[in-house]
Amino acid sequence: MHAEILVLRLIHILSGIAWVGSGIFTSFFLVPALSSSPAVMGQVMAALQRRRMFIILPTVATLTILSGLRLLWIASAGFDSSYFATGTGRTFALSGLAAFVAYVLAFGVARPLAVRMGAIAVTLNAVTESSERDRLAAHLARLRRRATMATMMAVGFGIIAASGMAIARYV
Repeated sequence: MHAEILVLRLIHILSGIAWVGSGIFTSFFLVPALSSSPAVMGQVMAALQRRRMFIILPTVATLTILSGLRLLWIASAGFDSSYFATGTGRTFALSGLAAFVAYVLAFGVARPLAVRMGAIAVTLNAVTESSERDRLAAHLARLRRRATMATMMAVGFGIIAASGMAIARYV
């Protein structure tokens, strides 16, 4: 059991750092820096796709969630309610919930919106009629606002989750 806990903690902490850290970096630095140049943003996103970032990051996030659930199962002796009556148990549980919300927002809301935005951007480049071009551009702007909101909320919940995990043992 001791070796399992060590391995799970390493997976949980390192994958959590990668997941939340990449979300913070992307949301606060990369996307704002690239927004001024859509052509460069397209090139960077294509390079990230070639490096399989859009496969690796959800996998890392899934490992974070699954390893955290297993650690919580072990710490709470099978999700015994008395553990969750303690400050530590409640904090870990609420932090896990925040991580799950971040996961759903990032991969269930923001990512599908980004895929739709990519498809519309390709169509927009091929359209020559100005009314259709304006309609697609307006639709793309609406999707961009929704994706930005979902992403920022996901990052916020990720920060809450990581913060809770960091302090749970001391609550």
